[in-house]
Amino acid sequence: MAEPHGEGDAMSRSLRERQDRDIAMTHALTTAEYALASEAAQVARAFAIVGLGFDAPTFVAMRVLESSVAEDLDLEHALSSSVIRNLIDHSAALSEDLLAT
Repeated sequence: MAEPHGEGDAMSRSLRERQDRDIAMTHALTTAEYALASEAAQVARAFAIVGLGFDAPTFVAMRVLESSVAEDLDLEHALSSSVIRNLIDHSAALSEDLLAT
Protein backbone atom coordinates (compact mmCIF):
# COMPACT_ATOMS: atom_id res chain seq x y z
CA MET A 1 0.00 0.00 0.00
CA ALA A 2 1.40 3.38 -0.94
CA GLU A 3 1.85 5.91 1.81
CA PRO A 4 -0.12 9.14 1.63
CA HIS A 5 1.59 11.80 -0.44
CA GLY A 6 1.78 14.30 2.43
CA GLU A 7 3.69 11.98 4.78
CA GLY A 8 6.33 11.24 2.14
CA ASP A 9 6.82 14.94 1.48
CA ALA A 10 7.19 15.65 5.19
CA MET A 11 9.75 12.86 5.56
CA SER A 12 11.66 14.14 2.53
CA ARG A 13 11.70 17.67 3.94
CA SER A 14 12.84 16.38 7.32
CA LEU A 15 15.64 14.36 5.74
CA ARG A 16 16.68 17.31 3.59
CA GLU A 17 16.72 19.63 6.62
CA ARG A 18 18.92 17.17 8.50
CA GLN A 19 21.27 16.87 5.51
CA ASP A 20 21.46 20.67 5.27
CA ARG A 21 22.35 20.92 8.99
CA ASP A 22 25.00 18.20 8.58
CA ILE A 23 26.52 20.00 5.60
CA ALA A 24 26.51 23.32 7.44
CA MET A 25 28.18 21.75 10.50
CA THR A 26 30.81 20.02 8.38
CA HIS A 27 31.54 23.27 6.58
CA ALA A 28 31.81 25.18 9.86
CA LEU A 29 34.19 22.60 11.35
CA THR A 30 36.35 22.51 8.22
CA THR A 31 36.51 26.31 8.17
CA ALA A 32 37.48 26.37 11.84
CA GLU A 33 40.11 23.66 11.33
CA TYR A 34 41.76 25.58 8.52
CA ALA A 35 41.65 28.91 10.37
CA LEU A 36 43.18 27.37 13.50
CA ALA A 37 45.80 25.52 11.46
CA SER A 38 46.76 28.66 9.58
CA GLU A 39 47.09 30.64 12.79
CA ALA A 40 49.11 27.85 14.42
CA ALA A 41 51.48 27.72 11.44
CA GLN A 42 52.00 31.50 11.60
CA VAL A 43 52.74 31.37 15.32
CA ALA A 44 55.05 28.37 14.83
CA ARG A 45 57.04 30.29 12.21
CA ALA A 46 57.36 33.32 14.50
CA PHE A 47 58.41 31.14 17.43
CA ALA A 48 61.00 29.36 15.27
CA ILE A 49 62.53 32.68 14.22
CA VAL A 50 63.11 33.69 17.83
CA GLY A 51 64.14 30.22 18.97
CA LEU A 52 61.07 29.23 20.99
CA GLY A 53 59.51 25.78 21.02
CA PHE A 54 55.96 25.39 19.76
CA ASP A 55 53.32 22.70 20.23
CA ALA A 56 50.46 22.98 17.74
CA PRO A 57 47.93 20.78 19.60
CA THR A 58 48.39 22.82 22.79
CA PHE A 59 48.08 26.08 20.88
CA VAL A 60 44.88 24.96 19.14
CA ALA A 61 43.45 23.64 22.41
CA MET A 62 44.15 27.00 24.06
CA ARG A 63 42.33 28.81 21.26
CA VAL A 64 39.37 26.44 21.71
CA LEU A 65 39.42 27.14 25.45
CA GLU A 66 39.52 30.87 24.78
CA SER A 67 36.39 30.57 22.66
CA SER A 68 34.75 28.34 25.27
CA VAL A 69 35.39 30.91 28.00
CA ALA A 70 33.99 33.67 25.79
CA GLU A 71 30.86 31.58 25.22
CA ASP A 72 30.65 30.63 28.93
CA LEU A 73 30.92 26.91 28.15
CA ASP A 74 32.14 24.19 30.50
CA LEU A 75 35.86 23.86 29.70
CA GLU A 76 36.25 20.18 30.57
CA HIS A 77 33.17 19.30 28.57
CA ALA A 78 34.45 21.29 25.58
CA LEU A 79 37.83 19.57 25.59
CA SER A 80 36.41 16.10 26.18
CA SER A 81 34.02 16.35 23.24
CA SER A 82 35.08 13.98 20.45
CA VAL A 83 34.18 16.62 17.89
CA ILE A 84 36.44 19.19 19.56
CA ARG A 85 39.24 16.65 20.03
CA ASN A 86 39.06 15.84 16.31
CA LEU A 87 39.08 19.55 15.52
CA ILE A 88 42.25 19.98 17.60
CA ASP A 89 43.94 16.94 16.05
CA HIS A 90 43.03 17.88 12.48
CA SER A 91 44.04 21.52 12.95
CA ALA A 92 47.39 20.56 14.47
CA ALA A 93 48.13 18.08 11.66
CA LEU A 94 47.14 20.62 9.02
CA SER A 95 49.36 23.27 10.61
CA GLU A 96 52.30 20.85 10.26
CA ASP A 97 51.41 20.40 6.59
CA LEU A 98 51.25 24.17 6.12
CA LEU A 99 54.65 24.57 7.77
CA ALA A 100 56.15 22.01 5.40
CA THR A 101 55.12 23.99 2.33
